[in-house]
Amino acid sequence: MKSALGTVIGWLIVALLVFWGFGFVLGTLRWLLRSFLMFLILGGLVVAYLALKDPPKVE
Repeated sequence: MKSALGTVIGWLIVALLVFWGFGFVLGTLRWLLRSFLMFLILGGLVVAYLALKDPPKVE
């Protein structure tokens, strides 16, 4: 009984560590994607601002 309980507790610890690690990896990927999208949007807005501020002159 003692050995079976130790095995169950060991697997629970491993499962919790895997669950935490998986959440950490997914959270990091979400943060990277969100940061990339924010920089992309910010860059687009800066380009649009500069294009509207000083439009090209057509002769």
